Amino acid sequence: MKINIRNAVQEDCARIKPLQKEIADLHHEGRPDLFKTEARYFTEESFAERLSDPKHSVFIAETEDGTVAGYAFAWVINYRNHSTYKDFDCFYIDDICVLKAFRRNGIGRMLFDRCKTLAEEKHCKMVELGVWAFNTEAIAFYKSCGMTDRIRRMEYRLED
Repeated sequence: MKINIRNAVQEDCARIKPLQKEIADLHHEGRPDLFKTEARYFTEESFAERLSDPKHSVFIAETEDGTVAGYAFAWVINYRNHSTYKDFDCFYIDDICVLKAFRRNGIGRMLFDRCKTLAEEKHCKMVELGVWAFNTEAIAFYKSCGMTDRIRRMEYRLED
């Protein structure tokens, strides 16, 4: 299967909705106490803002027939004059998603590698992301990409 990783364009806002739905379902299934059942979709305006912001990057994984099989949303976080940290830039991956039908074909790795390359080009100190503990497939994938734990966020549930 031939996949093209490209920068997103405005028309992709509607084309990524099936992926956003899959992510919403996964999160609701994993933590129904926290996540709504309905998907959160970008508005045309908010998607356009991301595309026009030089700190943000949106990549699309597209098949030969034009199907959007995956995407990655990321941005550069600039830490400057922080009370604890030294000054540095971090490439934060907000979301990598591959449609279930296309998983295990290297698409997630291609999106991750594209993010990693851009992070290097932007002279970032690290690539960072957050992943829910219930999402064991994603955790295994990120570990296979060479990611390691740097910080762990824990909870104590007071109500069920």
